[in-house]
Amino acid sequence: MNATLPPVDHPTTAAIPTTTSVTAVLVTRGTTPYLATTLAALAGQARRPARVIVVDVAERHATADPLPLVVERAFAVVGGGTPDLRVVEAPGARTFGQAVRAALASDDGPTTAWLWLLHDDSAPEPTALAELSRAVARAPSVVVAGVKQHTWTEPVRLIEVGIRTARSGRRMTDVEPGELDQGQHDAREDVLGVGLAGALVRRDVWDELGGPDPVLGPYGDGLDLSRRARLAGHRVVVVPAAVVRHAQAGYLGLRSVSPSGVDDDGDGEDDSADPRRSFAARRRALTHLRLVTGPWVLLPVVVVLALVSAVVRSLVQVAAKQPGLAVDELRGPLAALARPGAVVAARRRARATRRLPRRALRPLQATWREVWRQGRDRRLARREERRVVVAPSELELRELAALATRRRATLAAVTVALVAISTVAFGPLVAAVGRGARLVGGALLPLAETVGDLWAAATSSWVSGGVGAPGPADALLGVLVVPATLAGGRPDLGVALVVLGSVLLAGLGAWVAAGAATRSVTLRAWAAVVWAGAPALLLGVGDGRIGPVLAHVLLPWVALGLARAVGVQRVDLVLSGVATARREARAEHDERAAVGDAPPTHASAPSDTGHDATTDDRPAHDGRDDDGSTDDRPSADGSTNSGSTNSGSTNGGSTDEGSTAEETGPAASDWVGAARPTGSLTAAAAGALALAGVVAGAPSLLVPCMLAVLGAAACARRNRRRLLLMLVPALVVAGPLLVEAASRGTAGLRLLVADPGLAVATVPEGPLARLLGLPSAAAALVPESVPDGLVRAWPLALGAVVLVVAALALLRGSVARAVRLGWAVAALGLATATVVARVPVGLDDGVAAYGWTGPALSLAMLGLLVAALLGADGVLTRLARHSFGWRQLVVGVVTLAAVVVPVAWLGGWSVQARDGTALTARALERTVVPAVGRQAQGSSNASRILALASDPGDDAVTWQLLRADGPQLVDLAATVATLELTGTGDEPRVAEPDAATQEIDTLVARLATGASGDVAGPLAALAVGDVLVPVLPTHLSDDDEAAADRARDALVGELDATAGLERVTQNASGILWRVQPAAPTGGGEPVPVDPAWARLVASGGDVTDPASAAVAVEALGRSVDTRIPDATGGEDRRLLVLAERADAHWTATLGGKPLRAVSNGWRQTFELGSSGGHLIVRHDAPERTTWLVVQAVVLGLTVLLAMPVRRRRAGR
Repeated sequence: MNATLPPVDHPTTAAIPTTTSVTAVLVTRGTTPYLATTLAALAGQARRPARVIVVDVAERHATADPLPLVVERAFAVVGGGTPDLRVVEAPGARTFGQAVRAALASDDGPTTAWLWLLHDDSAPEPTALAELSRAVARAPSVVVAGVKQHTWTEPVRLIEVGIRTARSGRRMTDVEPGELDQGQHDAREDVLGVGLAGALVRRDVWDELGGPDPVLGPYGDGLDLSRRARLAGHRVVVVPAAVVRHAQAGYLGLRSVSPSGVDDDGDGEDDSADPRRSFAARRRALTHLRLVTGPWVLLPVVVVLALVSAVVRSLVQVAAKQPGLAVDELRGPLAALARPGAVVAARRRARATRRLPRRALRPLQATWREVWRQGRDRRLARREERRVVVAPSELELRELAALATRRRATLAAVTVALVAISTVAFGPLVAAVGRGARLVGGALLPLAETVGDLWAAATSSWVSGGVGAPGPADALLGVLVVPATLAGGRPDLGVALVVLGSVLLAGLGAWVAAGAATRSVTLRAWAAVVWAGAPALLLGVGDGRIGPVLAHVLLPWVALGLARAVGVQRVDLVLSGVATARREARAEHDERAAVGDAPPTHASAPSDTGHDATTDDRPAHDGRDDDGSTDDRPSADGSTNSGSTNSGSTNGGSTDEGSTAEETGPAASDWVGAARPTGSLTAAAAGALALAGVVAGAPSLLVPCMLAVLGAAACARRNRRRLLLMLVPALVVAGPLLVEAASRGTAGLRLLVADPGLAVATVPEGPLARLLGLPSAAAALVPESVPDGLVRAWPLALGAVVLVVAALALLRGSVARAVRLGWAVAALGLATATVVARVPVGLDDGVAAYGWTGPALSLAMLGLLVAALLGADGVLTRLARHSFGWRQLVVGVVTLAAVVVPVAWLGGWSVQARDGTALTARALERTVVPAVGRQAQGSSNASRILALASDPGDDAVTWQLLRADGPQLVDLAATVATLELTGTGDEPRVAEPDAATQEIDTLVARLATGASGDVAGPLAALAVGDVLVPVLPTHLSDDDEAAADRARDALVGELDATAGLERVTQNASGILWRVQPAAPTGGGEPVPVDPAWARLVASGGDVTDPASAAVAVEALGRSVDTRIPDATGGEDRRLLVLAERADAHWTATLGGKPLRAVSNGWRQTFELGSSGGHLIVRHDAPERTTWLVVQAVVLGLTVLLAMPVRRRRAGR
C-alpha cells in the first residue's frame, strides 16, 4: 500500500497549463511530511492559479532546506508558466483563517477574483482547480465551492462530499467510515457547508465576511464561513468532480507524532492516527458554533445544555473506558464557555452580514429522523462487521459449544451441591427469614429498619449508639446498602441473604476466578468446593461476622479482576480447521515416508503425545508465562496438552526422558475462539470495587492487599498502572478510618484490626493451625460421628490438602512466577494473622476480645489456592509421558485426598450446623420492643428506651439505650468500640467510663437496688421515655434459666416499686414501664416531665430535676428542623439541651443565625434568647462531608469504568 500520493511528474513536452484569476493560499507549519506532495499536486494543475502564496505559521524551523527553496523546486520540476510564488511567514497565526488573512494583508500584488484555500496535507487532483473554476463560471451566485475529499493513503476512501448539520449543530457528512467512492454522491451540489481544504472562495465575499471566525480552526471554520455566506444571500456548492486527497493530519492527531504513512487495515487512515488527540478542540469548536448560531433568547438554554451534556457525555466516556475523552468532554465545552467575548464578537459579525433569516437554512439541514437513522445504520454495520470478522467456522463453533456445554453442566452440578449443603445447614433459618425473621447472634445484630436509616448512618459523622459519640461510621454500612436495596429495601433481609448465601456465593466466585488460572472444569469445581468450605468462612458464618464473611466472598473477584486487568487469564480456544487439515496432511506424509513412498524432508518428527488436542488454554500473551517458559494447552477432556507455542521450544526448558525428537505444537495463529485478552480496564475497575468491599468488611486486609497488588504490578509486563488504580477506591473507602487511626497514634492499630459489628472473644489458634487455615477453635464444626482421635485433625485436613498441592506446584517450572506470587500472597496473609491475633479490639461481656484472624487466613488460603490450581493444571498430560511409577502413585493419593476431604468437610459441617453448635446465629421472629414503646420512639420527642437485664452470675445489671427495635449494627462503630480498651496488647485494660456513662451507671444502680427518689427527671434528661426488661434468651440451659428467672423477677420487683415508673404492658417482648413523675410527698399534682431528645430549659436549671420546667422540641432522629415559640414568663435566656454527648461539630441556628454552644456537663447545650423562630440542629463535621464527596466521585467513576460498555471510536 502506498504511503502517500506519488508526486506528479509531467513531461517537458506537455502543453503549458492555462492560468486563471485565482490566488492559491497554502498554509503550512514549516516543511511537513505532506508539503512536498501537496506542492507537486498544486504545480501539476491542468489550470494553474495566477498566484501562489505559501503561508508558514511555524515559529521555529527544524529542516535544513528553507521553505522558499522547497516551493521553488516543486514548481521548477513541472516547467511551463510558473505562477507568481510568494512565501509569507505568519508565526502568530493560531488558526487557518488567521493565516490566510495575514497572507492577504501582506500581499501587495494585483487582486484576483478567487481564493483557493489549501492545507499542507490536502493534495488536489490535476483537474481540481479546473473543475472548480468551471462550476463557479456556470453559476455566478456561487461564492464558495468545495471539493470532494478523498483519503491520503491507499486504498482511496471517501471523507466528505459537502457538509450538513442537524439543527442542534451535529455534523453529518452522509459518508460512512471507510466508504468507497463509486460516484454515489456525485449528484450533490447545494450544501450547507464545505470544508476549507481545497475550497474556492470569491475574494470579495471573503473580505465582506472577514473570513471564518478567528476562534475557529481547523475545526468548524469551513461550516462557519459557508453558513454565513448562505445567510448573506449567496450559494455554497460542492463540486464532486474536483477531488482533493486530504490527510486530515489535525483531525487524526498526526501533527504531534510522526505519521507512519501506512494503512494496513484499509480504513483510509494512517495506522498511527488517533482522532482522540483532537477531540477536545473539536468539542470546543462545536460548543462555540452552537453559542454563535442559536437565537439570543435561547442562549442561556444553550449554555445550560452545554454544561449538562458535557457532564453526561463525560460519564458516558468513563463508562466506555475512555478516561482521556472523559476529560476532553469537559475541557472542550468549558474552554468555549470561558470566552464569552469571542461569542459576542462572532454573533456581531454574523448579524452584520446576514440578509436571510435562519429558517432559510432548514432545507439544507438534517432532520432528527435522519440523524437517528444514520446512527442506527452505523450501529448495525459495526455489529455485522464484528460478527463477520470474528465468527469461527461451523466446526469450530461446535467444538466451542461442546466446551461451553461441559462447563455449564459442571457449574450446574457445583451450584446444586452448594445449594443442597446450604439448605441442610441453614434450612430452618431460611424458612424463618422467609417469614420475616431477623438474624441475630454472635457478632450479628439487626442492621437497620429501612434503607434510609442505613444510608443516614453510613454517611453520618455521629455514631448514635447509647448517648452518641463522634466518629466515622464503619465503611461496611455503605457496602451493605447494595444488598439491602437488592432485597427490596429490607436491610435485615439483605444481611440474611449475604450470610445464608455465603457458602453458595463463595463457591460461585471461586469457580469464576479459577477460570483465570485453568480451563479445566474439574479443577474449577474443586476450587469452588474448597473455597466454599474454608474454615475462615464457616467459622465467620457461625459467629455472625458479616464483615469477614463478605470479605471472603469478594476476595476471588479481586483476584479475577487483577488477572484480567493485565490480560493473563486463560481463555477457551480450539484448534482451527485449517490447522487440523495441515496436521492431517502432515501425518499422511509421514506415513508415506515411513514406507518409502515420499521423499525425505528436513523437518523434525511431528509431536505425538498420545492426545489429539482440540482445545487451547492460553494466557493473554504469546503463550509464554512471565518466566519465559511455555504454557500448557488443555485437551478436550479437560486435561492439558503440553506443547510449545513456538516450534523448537520445550516445557520448562527441558525435554522428557526418552524423547528422541523435539516436540512441537500448533502455532499461536492456529487457535481460534475467545479473543486474545490484552488487559481490561473494566476488569480492573470491577476488581477495585471488590477490593473496596473487602477492605470495608475487613479493614485488617488493607495493608496486605495493597502489598499483594503492588507485588503483582511489579511482576506484570504491562498495564501496571491499572493495578495501581485498583488501590484507589479501597484507600478512599478506608480513608476516614486511616485518618482516625493516625490521630490516635499507636492505639490506632486497634482501629485497623477491628472488624465491624459486635466484638466476640475467641481463642486464636497457634502458628501451625493458622498455616492450615484455622483462625480459632473449631470444635463446634466437628460432627459427633468423628472418632475422638480425629477431632483435632478434622478441621485441619482441608488446609493441609491445599498446602500440599500448593507446595507441589513449586516444582512446576512453566508457571513458577505465578506460583511464587501465590505463595507470597499466602505469606502476607499469615503475617497479618500473626499481628492481628495479638491486638485487643474491644470488650465482650467485660472480657478483652482480640482481633480475629479469619480475614487474613482467607487471604492466605486464596494465595495457596491460586498456586495449587496453577500447579495442578495439566498434570495428567505430564504424567502420560511417563510409564507407571511413583509419580502416578503420589498424584493418585493427593488427588484422592483432595476430592474426599473437601466433600467430607462440607458435608459434616452442614449436619453440625443444623443439629449441633456450629451456628450461634438464630432467627428472631418477635419484636424486641413492645408496640407501645415503638410508638414512643417514633414520636416527635425521639425518646429512647432503657433496656435492663440482670446477670445472675455476678448480680450485675446491664443496660442498653435503644432508639429502635433493639440494638442495631448502625448504632455501632469500630471508632467507638475500640475506645473501651487501653493499655498494650499483652496487658489490655478497660478504659475509665466518661461522665455520660457514669451518670447512666449510677441511675441504673438506683433502679436495680430500689433506691428512694423519683427517677422520672433523670430518665427524661436522658430522653428515656420507657424502661424495658426483655424476656430471657431461649438458648439457656435449665439451671441457667432458673437462675436467670430469679434474677429477672427481683429486678422487676424493684422497678415496680420505683417512683417515677408505671408499668404499662407485659407481652412476649418483655415488661415495659412508662416514665411518669410521681405525685409530690405533700400531695398535689405531679410536675409533667417530657422525655425528649431536645428540650428547652431555663438558664441555670437542673435538667435532671423533675421540678425544672422543660419544653420538648420536635426532633427527627438525631436532628432538629422545626419552629419554636417565644419564651413565656419573661425569660430572656434559655438553653437548648440535647441528650447527646457534647462535640464541637454540633451546630444550631435560630432564624438563620448560629447559636452559641455553652458548657453543661457532658450534654450538648446551646444558648438562645427569648425569641422563637426556625430552629435547625445537626451534627456536621466538614471533614466527613469532604470524604463523602471524594468517595462519591471515586466510586462513581469506578462503577462507570466497571460497566461492560463497548468502546466507541472518537469520530466526528
